[in-house]
Amino acid sequence: METRFFVAAVCILFFGNYVEAVDFTCPTNAITRESGVFPKDVLTLTTFPHNYNCNIKFQIEDGFVFQFTLVANVTDGSGESLVVTDALGKQLTYNEGVSTFFAPAKTASISITTKTGGSQFWFRYNYVPVAQYEQTKIPTGTRLSLVFSSKKVYTFVSPYNDNVLINTATVDDINNLDMGMKMIYVYDGIDINSPYVGTLYDYVSTPKLSKSTGNATTLVNFYGTPTNSYALANDYKSLISYDTFTFVVYTKNVTIPKNFADGISNVYTFYCTGSDKSYLTDLNFGSNGHKVDVRPLTPSDTPNVLLAYVSTGPVSRCMPQMIPGRIFTMVTLGPEVSISLSTSADNWLVPYNGRLGYVFSSSLWYPGAGSGYNYTFESAQLMTFTFNFQSAIVHQAGEQIRVQVGRPGYNPISVTFDHSVANPGVRVANGTYLTTSYLGDSPASSSIISFQMVNADGTQPTTVPMTTTAKMETTTKFGFRNGFNLISVFIVFAANLL
Repeated sequence: METRFFVAAVCILFFGNYVEAVDFTCPTNAITRESGVFPKDVLTLTTFPHNYNCNIKFQIEDGFVFQFTLVANVTDGSGESLVVTDALGKQLTYNEGVSTFFAPAKTASISITTKTGGSQFWFRYNYVPVAQYEQTKIPTGTRLSLVFSSKKVYTFVSPYNDNVLINTATVDDINNLDMGMKMIYVYDGIDINSPYVGTLYDYVSTPKLSKSTGNATTLVNFYGTPTNSYALANDYKSLISYDTFTFVVYTKNVTIPKNFADGISNVYTFYCTGSDKSYLTDLNFGSNGHKVDVRPLTPSDTPNVLLAYVSTGPVSRCMPQMIPGRIFTMVTLGPEVSISLSTSADNWLVPYNGRLGYVFSSSLWYPGAGSGYNYTFESAQLMTFTFNFQSAIVHQAGEQIRVQVGRPGYNPISVTFDHSVANPGVRVANGTYLTTSYLGDSPASSSIISFQMVNADGTQPTTVPMTTTAKMETTTKFGFRNGFNLISVFIVFAANLL
């Protein structure tokens, strides 16, 4: 019993002396260019006295951050806290566990407030130079996976010296922002010596799109924590004419519901991570949906419209339509349009009565992609196939574009070109299959073949006859607010059956 009292007395005496030895003095001058701990010379979680109030300020130079390691154990309901305030005045409260926070230039503060004296706090601060971190410069129109290491910096730069707009997309989630983007910092300029303007989460969640003041925006993730998102930067002028812009990333399929965007003119850029081909499987117009243009790449790229659909046309007979590119943009006129995309479509090669569509070279949709393809549309019954070579650019000697129509037991009808052509005339032939092919794979070559399929017995399609179909547009695209350019392409095919 005496031994037990002796040990307890020694522990109380030691603890009491230790608490008295802790220096809780609140610094009066801002801390800068140094590293240390608080309380001073203490290396572990420490119980703070009651009614304690201290605000410690930090001055941070451009190209540096303070790395805070924060430990807290706050008594429930005590109202005590450890609060970090960053350079923009945003506050984060830490109540338990161990946390890390990187404080960007130019100021930060840590406030500790107690009442009961029962809570414990401790933190370490390290002054870290970051200006020499490895930097990668990326032109606008480029997508960026937001999974990168803590010592790499990514800068989006406008080649046209325009302001930069950044949008993000969570993979397979069009409704929610990735919380991991709170760990990514945004700097308004060419590097991280530029002004800090917030986390990427805050930057892209504002009601109005944030843009750079100059021609560059820089991203860095000092924490190195992964996200499930991508970023896309565009030139400000490429989007100024539109009401909304949405970046969508999907692996296999995605559906954009009607009224997802509420503007008159809305832009969607789609990026598929799971395949280099997507199929437009459904396009549904409501009463306030009027037109959809589909074009390669992003709004910052040359706006060549390769597909266009209007609400008054036989849109359902144009499905499915293959888009041989990973990234492409749709511009919608009117909010009431639903869009469905998939990386698979079992009926892509299945003819049906009244079907309309196009076959494209991948090189038209993505720079560096090959031009070659070979697709056979095959039916169990006799069809009348109408086709045209809308555009064929044969860049490499020995390359050919070819269409064959045939049926078992008969020699196929074949049309072949080994030189560039454009709209050489509509061909019509009967058969059970239609084969379209480009023999070659030069990225500088390309082709577009349009087709229409009807039952050879003259049975009429169940939907209205085609009045408007897709078009090829090479002129500059103007925003809908400045007027909408509507070009109808009428196809009248011969009734003669071969």
